[in-house]
Amino acid sequence: EIMSTFTFTLTGPIVPKARARTTRNGTYHPHRYQQWKQEAIAIFSSQWQSTPLSGVSISIQLIGKHSRRGDADNVSGALLDALVQSGVLQDDSLMHVRSLAIDLQWSKAEPTAIIAIALADQNSNAA
Repeated sequence: EIMSTFTFTLTGPIVPKARARTTRNGTYHPHRYQQWKQEAIAIFSSQWQSTPLSGVSISIQLIGKHSRRGDADNVSGALLDALVQSGVLQDDSLMHVRSLAIDLQWSKAEPTAIIAIALADQNSNAA
């Protein structure tokens, strides 16, 4: 089986996906999360010029001084949202993202996230 893998790198701490807040002025995400996500989308967009991917396995490697308080699902959710909105992924539903792994290798180094997206041979995508 032939696999293509695409790798994306973000430096700096990941801002975990925040629960939307609702006020009488509408629903919004906290400013810090919105700002981080816009920067992540710009970085992913600059690294990807092709059609959105589907039927992928994603491996997220967090290296360095990342917060260990954030929930793994909120950290991966933030990254997946940015990958979808930048056009790297078609969608982050289970139909499109077949497997997802997150690994923290904590140290005092500058925080970096390495996202590897493996695309299985199209012949194996029959469902």
